[in-house]
Amino acid sequence: MVTEPSPGTYRFKGSTTQKVDSWDSLTCSVHVDAGTYTLDASDWPYDSISWLIGIQSTLTPDDGSGQTIAFEPKGYGPKTLKAGTLQCNIFVNTTGEVDKTFTPRLYKID
Repeated sequence: MVTEPSPGTYRFKGSTTQKVDSWDSLTCSVHVDAGTYTLDASDWPYDSISWLIGIQSTLTPDDGSGQTIAFEPKGYGPKTLKAGTLQCNIFVNTTGEVDKTFTPRLYKID
């Protein structure tokens, strides 16, 4: 079960039985202006390099130059992005009992 105890904060609670390579994700998208960005959270459930719970995002630039991975574990920024649509997937990729809360944030540096 996923709940949003406050805007932008997500709590994952329950038991997973799928294999570790079976992702479930929450997806959202936002338009970004060109610039340098970083993705962060003060409360990463398993650290910012973990593929157990985290964020992977892709950027589809307005100029049509092709979709690219913008952020993922071990690479949350800073990154220079073109103007475009940033699609973020908050993923759960673990088995067993889960009771984790985190608040991801996208920051524009310049």
